[in-house]
Order: sequence, then structure tokens, then C-alpha cells
Amino acid sequence: MTDTTQPLLRVRDLQVTFGRGRHAVSAVAGVSFDVFEGETLGLVGESGCGKSTTGKALMRIVEPSGGLIELQGIDLIKQKGRALRNIRTRMQMIFQDPISSLNPRRRVKDIVAEPLDCWKTISGHERDVLVSDLLSKVGIDPAVYGNRYARQFSGGQCQRISIARSLAMRPKLLICDEMVSALDVSVQAQILNLLEDLKREYGLTLLFIAHDLAVVKNVSDRVAVMYLGKICEIGPADALYEAPAHPYTKFLLGAALEADPDSPMHAQVLEGEPPSPLNPPSGCRFRTRCPNATQRCANEEPLPQEVAPGHQVSCHYPLSITRK
Repeated sequence: MTDTTQPLLRVRDLQVTFGRGRHAVSAVAGVSFDVFEGETLGLVGESGCGKSTTGKALMRIVEPSGGLIELQGIDLIKQKGRALRNIRTRMQMIFQDPISSLNPRRRVKDIVAEPLDCWKTISGHERDVLVSDLLSKVGIDPAVYGNRYARQFSGGQCQRISIARSLAMRPKLLICDEMVSALDVSVQAQILNLLEDLKREYGLTLLFIAHDLAVVKNVSDRVAVMYLGKICEIGPADALYEAPAHPYTKFLLGAALEADPDSPMHAQVLEGEPPSPLNPPSGCRFRTRCPNATQRCANEEPLPQEVAPGHQVSCHYPLSITRK
């Protein structure tokens, strides 16, 4: 059950910049959001918008340039050394490429046990029992496959092993970075169903990063839409898909494949390429591709405004919101 009183993860004005001076690339430019305990927050957007960089910055795989990342009231950016290592056990990341994220020279049971061995939380028979239990939970028979190498498994099986490894330290938060994009559709469904079962069993909270809008809608309680390093809209999944408030969200939904060719969501097509993060537009970053843009959009950066309960949009001219 989602706890909406106090966020498990609080992110404020997160910034990630690569390079310096004229060659500085603002990959994440002031992202703010909350993730509440027990919920799944979907993070969507075009390729290159900064979704994966945001996830890696939360884990401090990529160092943030500024902002606040607070997990259970602890500021991760201020943590160093062993204190950072301790807090990071509460959050784990599942990467996009399941095969390359596993060591091909190690046996599966040793891959899953690696976090336990690093932290020396348990050992011996107790360790072996836990590893076997985790593999069984994700659909890998430990008696048959435990001694095999990661390179002997398919992409879907490797992602199951990655999930088992991520659960070894009983984290509170899982960051899923395009975890099913490299898998075929039938395997995607199996992995997503498995993830939902494990979420209930282990009481997990998820940040689900993806570009597949249909997948995000099915697994998320709320959805945040990202464009060129900024969040342009965030709200409940059903409300956002039914009545998007930002023009970019509407275009993004219209680009998704749908069985009905006469759907009104296909009425418009987003044209042009995203601007370069080396030289982003002034004001609203979407204005160079937005049919509703005015001079105000070039002069002023839009601030988040609430258009419905729990539904915020960063736009000077949000689309009309209709509710049943």
C-alpha cells in the first residue's frame, strides 16, 4: 500500500552536467520529484532526454552537479565513503542490458551472493539457502542452473538473475533502467509480472525508467514526463494518459502505436529534432517544437503548476483538462 504522507525518495533541483565551459552538456537540468513508499513512479521521454542519467545520479554512479537527493531523510549527495556505501544498500539498480550487467566468468549462484559476500551479512549454509530462495523466486531453478555461467542464459533469464541479485540486500527502492527494452514482447510480460509479484512480496518501491508508454502505464501509479533534461509533466498514470496537460506529453502519446488508426491521439505528429543540450533554448525548452509557443515561452521558463489534484505541468499554456 502506498504511503503518501512522507516520500521515501525526495529529489529537488537535481542537476548533472558533463564537461566544462562551452562544451558543458546539461544532461539533467533541475529535476524535482517525490517517490512515495510502495508506489511505482514511471519516468518517460525521448532517447537522450536524461532519464537514465537521472537514475544513475540517484545511485551516484554519475555524480550530480547540484541539488538534493534524500532517501528516508538522508541526503545522499552529502554522504561519502562508508556512510554512502551503507545508505546505498537501501536502493538497487537494474540495468538496461541484462547480459552485459552480469559477469560472464562467474557462476549464477555466486553473482546473486556477491552483495552478501561483500557485506558479510550472512555466510555458510544460511547464505546458500537465501541465494537458492532468491533464484527460485525469480523462476531460476538453483539445483539445475545455479552452477552455470551467466553467458549460458538468454536475455530474459539474465534479467531474472539481475532481479535476484538486486533483492539480496532487501532494498527499499529499486531503480529499473529500461529493464525490459532489450527483451521481446512475450518475455517483457513475464518479467513485468514477476516484478509486480516481487514488489508486493518484498514491499518494494520502484522508479521505472522506460520509453515504452504502454509498459509504463501498466506498471506505474504515477508518471513523470521528461524532455531535454527537465520534467514537463507529472501526475497519476490514468489521468495523464487520458488528458495530458503538456503539448509534449500529447505528442508523445500520439507517437505510441495503437490498434485504432482513427484515434484522436494520432491527429498530430511531433516534427523536428530535440535541441542540443549544449545550447538549449531559452525559456521553455520545448518551445522550438511546440505549436502553441509564443514570445513569453522564449522569455520565461515555465514553473510547475497544478492543473488537477496531484497533476502538475510546466507550461505557460497547459492543454484543457477534462475530468469525468
